[in-house]
Amino acid sequence: MLSASVAGIMLASPMAPLHATDKPAAQASEPVAEKRVVTSHVLTMAKGVKLPYSATVGTLQLKDKQGKPGASLFYVAYTVAPKAAERRPVTFFYNGGPGSSSIWLHMASFAPVRVPVDVGKQGGAMPRLAPNPDSLLDSTDMVFLDAVGTGYSRALDPQDSKHYWGNDQDAAAFMQAIRRYVEINNRWLSPKYLFGESYGTTRSAMLSYKLIDSGMPVDGVILMSSILNFAQRAPGLDRMDINYLPSYAATAWYHGKVDRGTGLDAHVARARQFAQGAYAAALAKGQDIGAEERESVIAQMASLTGLSPDYLRQADLHVPPDRFRKELLRDRSAVTGGFDTRFIGSEGDNAADTAQSDPADDAISGAIIANFSAYLAHDLGYASDGDYVVNTPALFPVWDWSHMPPGGPRQNAMANVAIDLGAAMRRAPRMRVLSLSGYYDLSTPFFATEFDLAHLYLPTELRPNLVSRHYASGHMLYLDGKTFTDVTRDVRGFIEAKLD
Repeated sequence: MLSASVAGIMLASPMAPLHATDKPAAQASEPVAEKRVVTSHVLTMAKGVKLPYSATVGTLQLKDKQGKPGASLFYVAYTVAPKAAERRPVTFFYNGGPGSSSIWLHMASFAPVRVPVDVGKQGGAMPRLAPNPDSLLDSTDMVFLDAVGTGYSRALDPQDSKHYWGNDQDAAAFMQAIRRYVEINNRWLSPKYLFGESYGTTRSAMLSYKLIDSGMPVDGVILMSSILNFAQRAPGLDRMDINYLPSYAATAWYHGKVDRGTGLDAHVARARQFAQGAYAAALAKGQDIGAEERESVIAQMASLTGLSPDYLRQADLHVPPDRFRKELLRDRSAVTGGFDTRFIGSEGDNAADTAQSDPADDAISGAIIANFSAYLAHDLGYASDGDYVVNTPALFPVWDWSHMPPGGPRQNAMANVAIDLGAAMRRAPRMRVLSLSGYYDLSTPFFATEFDLAHLYLPTELRPNLVSRHYASGHMLYLDGKTFTDVTRDVRGFIEAKLD
């Protein structure tokens, strides 16, 4: 679960995995040879058009610095035979963590099949995997990739896993995997898109620059629930307090803890203005703030976030997300989700100061994991001797957080990869970026993303290439029907759009 400090952050999607490991995995080595299992299917799209497609499950060989096989990266690809002279786009998808497989995006969003989890349908029978008539397959081929140490992706020598577990190391592995997929499938002239969620957006920022630098054009980058600048989370800084506040306000509005009369967007707009203005100024003064100004800020903060003035006084204006999730609905003996604050649950100790669970995670993990396990074996015909690792929690503390951005200098911790994304956009002026954020996400708050995207240092003529969209949703924007429809429309439009 995300906390305000980097050491406590797990930027994967839900963390109740089928085959999570408690320590960095020491799995048996996969064969060096690349695998491939291909099956044929037909998807009936929303408008009734039948779309034949192939599903390919396989592995891509990664080589070490000496040119020897070093790892085997697992993927599932969905492709449609192109029409004459057609160059179909191909989009590469991955989740985050670091340490998460791509199971969440794969099973709950845009693939030809989908587990219909929904924030409005908690409880009851487990949802079953079904054809997805709103799939993006009519607009782009899709490749879902698992990072080394997740899914069925393995270092051939388990002791070498550490060579893939770090910001730059991971981005280099994905660059090699994508180039390998393009090579063996002759997709050099296809428009190429990167789609990352959570830490996957960190990966995409670095990866976009690396691919462009290697001579492979990237047509677009889609960022879902972004984290681009870990430096904002450094202990002692106030920036994350500022970043969280508009999400607190949205959550309070959703749960009826504030006046809802003006609507969500207007309430969030006031929270943005307060967070960047009076609240930021108050935090900057620290203990030197005057009593009158402090009381004024407390009153405004209470009216926006639904927290009591007494609680805000005791907290001295600083409310970490796990405390907010516990406090907001304490009078109802309930706790909100962190990945998606619309979800609510209960905990044994209602007097505790922080939330100890995430109802959003609890609501969806089992259905997605169980359906995926059956789908991979029975529908796609893929079998492996090892376990599919949904996520690897212990990978997080051994991750190499340093980063060498374009032009340096090396960032020894808490990387800011917005530098890479800005450099990629300047170097490839036709590359476009679509940012997707949810109001109810305390894992990667949207206001932090807005701050980072405002600091890409783009010249005026390139700024139209950056488009941001916000939704009344959480971290996983595909967990409710309306938002899923809106996001699918926006992503499809982005892929299909042509630059003048």
